[in-house]
Amino acid sequence: MVNDEGYSQLELMQARVKFVPEGWGFGYVGKIFNIKNNLRKPISEEERKNNPGSYPYYGPTKVQGYIGTFEQDGSYALIGEDGDHFLKYKVQSMTQLVDGKCTVNNHAHIIEGTKKATREWFYYYFMHRDIFSFLSRQGAGRYKLNKASLEKIPLLIPPVEEQEKIAKILTTWDKAISKAEQLLANSQKQKKALMQKLLTGKERLHDKNGVRFGGEWKWLKASELFRTVSKKNNSDNEELLAVTQDQGVLPRSFLERRVVMPDGSTNGYKLVVPGNFVISLRSFQGGLEYSKFRGVVSPAYTVLEPIKKIEDEFYKQYYKSHEFIGHLAVAVIGIRDGKQISYGDFSFLKIPYPSLEEQQKIAAVLSSSDQDLNALKKMVNALRQEKKALAQQLLSGKRRVCIEDVVC
Repeated sequence: MVNDEGYSQLELMQARVKFVPEGWGFGYVGKIFNIKNNLRKPISEEERKNNPGSYPYYGPTKVQGYIGTFEQDGSYALIGEDGDHFLKYKVQSMTQLVDGKCTVNNHAHIIEGTKKATREWFYYYFMHRDIFSFLSRQGAGRYKLNKASLEKIPLLIPPVEEQEKIAKILTTWDKAISKAEQLLANSQKQKKALMQKLLTGKERLHDKNGVRFGGEWKWLKASELFRTVSKKNNSDNEELLAVTQDQGVLPRSFLERRVVMPDGSTNGYKLVVPGNFVISLRSFQGGLEYSKFRGVVSPAYTVLEPIKKIEDEFYKQYYKSHEFIGHLAVAVIGIRDGKQISYGDFSFLKIPYPSLEEQQKIAAVLSSSDQDLNALKKMVNALRQEKKALAQQLLSGKRRVCIEDVVC
């Protein structure tokens, strides 16, 4: 059934639109925007290398380089024509804005605004929208949005003045998020530099009396600091642990996913207690992970416990450092069947062993830095979530903005 406005309930359902807000319209990309694919020009990597310059060369999701010539000079929105990014629409932007002199390759569609709709409206409307039903498949994991399909994608269209106001609001949020992300990136770089200095003894802190630590550090073989633990689990009551690179060792239940063992039992798995470090030597991913929990891990993991008095946090930090990862990577080079090393290879790696007080001081500084980083990460995530929620309301018309001569 077609209503008075000229669109059917079937069309709204296909567009995943529950209602058309008062004063808004409903249409299709091909009838609302100009698709300027005639401006595209594919340029090979070799050609780009031989033509360096300052003009950006755009692909489906990002700038792929800079060259000395350009094909267009204007303001457009881009949406990818092919790639696997279509499946990542929730976390990856599907659209880009381009301004000025640049070149777009043949893997992105070029969208020009019209009197009916601005390119910014297209940019925000399709930034994180699921358009999977309009894609065709090209081989395993590859999808294509051809021009004919793009033209048939439906969308809501508010008055241009409202489009501009919504875009201005969302742009302000984007700028705030970008600044927060840059602050986080800079802080992460500073943390890495701090780790490199403190965990190698290149920079020394002060002791409890305010005197800078002195003397050479001891560097011991890993086997002189840690020993392997192979105690097997004989109980069905022990928690199954997950070994993660970003959160360390923690109960699988914390990851909010159900884990079912093939035989319903963890008998024969290795027992882990608080203070142990866990590493997969058979499928090395980088770093050792610290456990604050009691539980069990697969026999594929190597479990280590200290044989000297140590500050746990110092070694948690060291095992994540570029210094240690680099040494461990060297041990991997030349090993057959991928990144595999034996405990024997690992045991000969040299590990720093400064005084316990200096370990504690370094750990405190790096832990404080981590707390600051975590606070920044939470702020960035909060901004992203708030912007996402606001965008969903604004782009659907559930939340209206005030424009001239309109009471809201």
